[in-house]
Amino acid sequence: MSYKFDLSHIERDSDRSITAQLVALVRGAIEDGELPPGAKLPTTRALAEDAGVNHLTVVRAYKRLAAEGFVTASRGRGTFVRQAPPSVAPADGRWQHAILPRTQRSYLSQVVADTWHAPDVGDHINLANGWTADELLPVSDLARLSAEVFAEVGAEALSYGEADGLWELREHLARIGATAGFATNAEEILITNGARQAIDLSIRTVIRPGDVVVTESPTFMGTLASLEESGARVFGAPYDDDGLDVEALEQILARHEVKAVVVQTGSQNPTGQDMSPERVERLLALARERSFFVIEDGVYATIRFGVSEPSRMRARAPDHVIYVDSLSKTLGGGLRIGWVAASGEVRRRITDLKLATDYHTPGLTQHIAARWLASGAHLQHLAHINAEIGRRAEAMTNSIEQRLDDEVTATRPKGGHHIWLTFQRPLDERLLMAEAMHQGMSFTPGGATTVEGDGLSGVRLSFPRFDEERLDEGVRRFAAAVRAARRAGSGARLAPVLS
Repeated sequence: MSYKFDLSHIERDSDRSITAQLVALVRGAIEDGELPPGAKLPTTRALAEDAGVNHLTVVRAYKRLAAEGFVTASRGRGTFVRQAPPSVAPADGRWQHAILPRTQRSYLSQVVADTWHAPDVGDHINLANGWTADELLPVSDLARLSAEVFAEVGAEALSYGEADGLWELREHLARIGATAGFATNAEEILITNGARQAIDLSIRTVIRPGDVVVTESPTFMGTLASLEESGARVFGAPYDDDGLDVEALEQILARHEVKAVVVQTGSQNPTGQDMSPERVERLLALARERSFFVIEDGVYATIRFGVSEPSRMRARAPDHVIYVDSLSKTLGGGLRIGWVAASGEVRRRITDLKLATDYHTPGLTQHIAARWLASGAHLQHLAHINAEIGRRAEAMTNSIEQRLDDEVTATRPKGGHHIWLTFQRPLDERLLMAEAMHQGMSFTPGGATTVEGDGLSGVRLSFPRFDEERLDEGVRRFAAAVRAARRAGSGARLAPVLS
C-alpha cells in the first residue's frame, strides 16, 4: 500500500509553484524517515486526484525528485524511494556521495593526485614529477616520423588495431629484449598505454582480493596504487643499496603463501639503486621453489650514469617473471608506449584483460615508435640524454650534501630520475609538504612510496626537468622547508600553504 500525504498545507495562491511544493513535501517525508528506502509513492494520478491538481503537475514533481536522486521509477511497478537517497540538498552536487559506492580516499591516492597536479607555473620548482625535460625529447625527429607514417600508411594509423599491438613494434622490442634479457620473440610482447597500464594489467591478472603480495618499500607510487585497488594483502620488504632485501622476503614466505613479488632490478624508483646479482638469483630460486610470479619493472633500467645497465631477470625465469617497461622516460611520456613481456597462460590472460579494458594502444604512436626504433637513433639518443640527466643528478646530489648534510642521508643514484633522502631524525611530512609549498617547491612524500605509509622517514626528489642552477635553488627551498617544519613540529605556528 502506498504512502498517504498530508496535502492540507498546499498553498494554491503562493508564489511558489504547486510542483515545487509537492517536491518539497515528498523530499521532507523522505528526509524525516517517514518514507523509508524502498517505500512506494502514490501513483501520479492518485496523488493528483488527492491534491486536486492536474496529473501532469505530479508527473513533473516526480521527475524532479528522480533527477535529484530521491526516487526511482520502475515501468509497470510504480515510483519508489531510492535505497540510498541523498542526505543533503542536491543543488551543490553532494547528493552523488549517497549514490556512488562507499569508499574512502586513501592517503596514497591523494598524494598521487596532488603530485600529478603539482604547480608548474611561475617560479614554483616542481621536484615531485620525474618527467624528462622537454628539451631532451627528440621533437623534430618524431615530427618527421609522424609525417612519414601518414604518407606511407595513411588512415591505417588512425584505425583500430590488434590488442597485442603493432607487430613491427613488437619485433623491434623483442630484438632489444634479446640483448637486455626480457624477451626473445615478438609473441611475448604486448603493447600497453605506458608502463603504468602494464603494471596494472599484470597485477589485475594475477592478484585477487586477499592474495599476499610483496613489494619493495619504498617503491613506485603507481605500483602501490594498483595493489591497493586489487584488495591484496601487501607486505613491504626493504630496498637498500643491493636491492630488495631477500632475507626479509624469506621471513614473509615462512608465514604466508605469496602470490607475487613486485620489484625493480635497475635504477630503482625512488632510490636509483640496482638489485645485486646474488639477490636476483636468490629471488628467482624462491619463485621457482614456491611458485609465485615476479613482476619486474624495468622502466628506468636504461637511464644510467656511467655504469652499464643490468640484465633483466626474465631471461633466467621466463615462466615466472612478467616484465613491464616503456619508452616514457626516454622518448616521451605523452606517447604512452609501454609493454608487457610474458609467456604461457598469464600472457594470454593479460591480452584478454587488455582487450576488455581499452581494446588496444593507439596505432599512430605505435607506428611512430616502430620507425624510431628501426632508424637506429635510439641508442644515440639514450647516450645523449643519459649524459645530461647524469649531470643533473650529480648537481642535485652535491647540492643536497651541501645544504642538508645535517638532516638527511642521500645515496648517489646509479640511474633513473630520482634521489631518495632518508631523514636522520623523523619529520612529519604533512608539515613538510605545507612548508615546501610556502617556499615555492614540491616533492614526493615518502609516505606515498612505502607500504608502511608512515611519512616520517624519507622523501623523493626528482631532477631531470631542471638545469643545475634551478635544481640548486629547489634544494635550497627544500632545506628552508625542512627547517621551518622542524620549528612547526616543535610548536611554532605552521606557515600557510600558498594557494
